[in-house]
Amino acid sequence: MWTKLTRPDIALPLNKLQEIGHLPTRRIWNALVRIMSYLNFTQDFGITYVRGSGLDLSVFVDASYADNEVDRRSTTGLAGVKEALFVRGVLSFIAPETSGAKIKVLEENKGALALIENPFSSARSKHIDVRFHFIRELFKSGKITAEYVPTGEQHADMLTKVLGREKLEYHRKALMNLPM
Repeated sequence: MWTKLTRPDIALPLNKLQEIGHLPTRRIWNALVRIMSYLNFTQDFGITYVRGSGLDLSVFVDASYADNEVDRRSTTGLAGVKEALFVRGVLSFIAPETSGAKIKVLEENKGALALIENPFSSARSKHIDVRFHFIRELFKSGKITAEYVPTGEQHADMLTKVLGREKLEYHRKALMNLPM
């Protein structure tokens, strides 16, 4: 749905509804009506791009373990980096001067950061999927950087976890460039 791309504040509820949408119930209908009501109330909200805010891309990723209830795979980190690479490619096509835009991966999991930065694998990390090594190679080549971000500042939580009103508003304002 296009709305998930332009309104990250409703991405999680829409994703959850899509997962179970093939089994419609009154509860699902009520959730959809609530989302529509929220959209009506917040129709002036949207992602705002500020001129002069720089060309670099920041990707907040939440390294979760087996968060997909269908196939028990974690997808957030790899998907976030792949999307950032795509956006950088589109930007460099539209405006060639942006081709050198840096991608900064912001992660709250220190273990995941250690695995990205450490080129040596241990016996305890041999199970890691080959796709992870794609991210490690991007890091080694300097195409991405990886930094720790405290849990409270992890804006990806808005897209992956059910949050209380206060935290949702904080992350929504930060991601959508709304006045804080």
